[in-house]
Amino acid sequence: MTIHRGRWPACALAATLGVLAQGALGQAPPGEAGPAGQAQSQSPPSERPPETPAASPIPSLVPSPTPSSAAPADLEAWHTVTGPEKSFTAELPAPPTYTTTEMKTATGSLYTVHQYLLEQGDVAYIVQTATYPEDINVSNPRTNLQGGLDNLAKSMEGAKWMSVDWISHQGLTASDAVGTRSGHAIRSFSVMKGRQVFTLIYAGEPGTARSADVNRFVASLRVSP
Repeated sequence: MTIHRGRWPACALAATLGVLAQGALGQAPPGEAGPAGQAQSQSPPSERPPETPAASPIPSLVPSPTPSSAAPADLEAWHTVTGPEKSFTAELPAPPTYTTTEMKTATGSLYTVHQYLLEQGDVAYIVQTATYPEDINVSNPRTNLQGGLDNLAKSMEGAKWMSVDWISHQGLTASDAVGTRSGHAIRSFSVMKGRQVFTLIYAGEPGTARSADVNRFVASLRVSP
């Protein structure tokens, strides 16, 4: 895959990724929760695709490739990551960097955020997952997902998302949000299963939030039964 460089300054991308990574899975008021320590870089838990193929992508998220809509990456094999304890699988254009970060709730409970980050020049793909501790009420998944969206919205242009769609993904409550930050496209897709939350984030050039590659990335998420 060709990696484009120079169109998005590295410092702007780094700043955006830092904000997105820390805000997506937060569930406490500002100043009361946040990272409890430095992220630790590790090797990806799974470097090989699962032996059985993932289920077919959601039709509403992935349009059929056409000469005008298909991107070059559609013709290439993507890399499949498998989450802790095989909790999920997702596809990215190339192998990501895996890190963990300890987060803290408003009452002081710790939980671990597992992150898979792929930076390719002027675009970035992030996959995050965490299991919320007992002091977080997960009886209404939409409320939890809205909390993550609200945290991220504070860093968006106009302090809001351009669009937020509430959908069902594998029978689970999910949100699909698109916004802009510093003139760049941001897309956040999150799913709740019990206390587990899974978030896929894309950052790239304007107008690319719903491109063929990003739709493929979002639709690739498969949460284990």
